[in-house]
Parts: sequence; C-alpha cells; structure tokens
Amino acid sequence: MSAFSAEANSSEAQLFTRLSALAASGGNAEVKYNLGMFLNNGIGTARDNAAAFRMFKEAAEAGHKLAAYKLGCYLAGQFPGTVPVDQEEALKYKLRAAEAGYELAQFDVGMLYAQKRDIETALLWWERASRQGHFPATAYLASYLSREDSTELVKALAVLRVARDLAPKTSAELLGRLAKLEEKLGAADKAAAQALYAGWLGDKTALTQQAKLGISALPALLDALER
Repeated sequence: MSAFSAEANSSEAQLFTRLSALAASGGNAEVKYNLGMFLNNGIGTARDNAAAFRMFKEAAEAGHKLAAYKLGCYLAGQFPGTVPVDQEEALKYKLRAAEAGYELAQFDVGMLYAQKRDIETALLWWERASRQGHFPATAYLASYLSREDSTELVKALAVLRVARDLAPKTSAELLGRLAKLEEKLGAADKAAAQALYAGWLGDKTALTQQAKLGISALPALLDALER
C-alpha cells in the first residue's frame, strides 16, 4: 500500500469514527445518511449492508431525500439478501428523491414505471433526468421517441442529438437512428428540432450536485456539528 493510500484510509477511518459518535448521540439525518454511505461502500470500515440499511431508513424517515433513494435501492433488490424485495416500496422511496430533483432517482423511477408498462410516465421521468445531462435516461428517451410509430419525431431528433453529445463513446446504432431521422424530416422540422436541442440541457439540481460531492463536504459538516 502506498503512503498516499494509507493516509487516505486513515482519514476515512477517522471520519467514520466521528460519524459513528455523532449518530450514537442522536445525530441528524445528514449524519445518518453519510454513515449509511460509509457502511454501504466500506469506507473507513468493513462493508455492512444491514447496518447501512438501518441508517438509510432512519435518515429517510427524517426526510433525507438521498437516504430515501438508497432505501429504494435496497428494496429494489440491489443488495441481495439484506431485505426482502418490494418494488412498490422501492418506487415510493425513489420517488421522494426523484421529485426533489435527483437525476439518478429520476432515471430509476422511469425504469420502474416502464416495468409497470406505464411508458407515458416513464418518458416524463427520463426527460427530467435527461435535461440534467443523464446519458442513460437520454438514450432510453431517444429510443422510445424515435420508434417507427412515434408521433414526436421532432422531439426525437432533438433528443438523439443530445444523446450523441452525451454518449461516453460513439454508438453506431445511435448514429444510424440519427441519420435516418435527419433524412426523413423536412427543413422546418429540423429547424424546430435544432431549437429544442439547443435549449435541452439545464443545470444540475442542488440534490444532484450534493450527491456528486460524495464525502468531500463531510469534514466541514462534522466540524460544524462537533462545535
């Protein structure tokens, strides 16, 4: 192990110890959510999915939206053997995070509605995630909108262009769909699609940004709580 890795592991273990102490003394939902993430991912401690689930549940019941999302992941069967799978409960908890703006929850909720064959609702959630720049949601949205029987080909062209931009690597299938639609639509429709494409992407929501920060903001939070 390198000196850098050893130092990082020591720092993570110290954060875990501080989180555990705060949680034991009745820590708030943010503390319990972060402790759940440490236990869930094995950060600074051994991985313990059962304990992580308990922390997420307590935090979610206190209104923490990212904890509600993680609770939904467990209930959806993402961590087999921890709790019984319950897709309806998973949807309920993931919806809390999706409605609060978390892009990954919005994508997952879309997938859960698609599994229920409620494609109209699935498309709405995929679009919300797509507008935050979530590629998988954009790809699913583009796929459905560009079907042969679609009545939204202008929107399909716009979303295919967004998917092309967001794709982590070139997709021949995606480019083929895009070329086919470009050829099919007339100049006016292409202009309308371009306008929609140009304004498609918006800012990440505050909740999405919080999730992406991970544990980087945790030391400052702990310092404030321990004063």
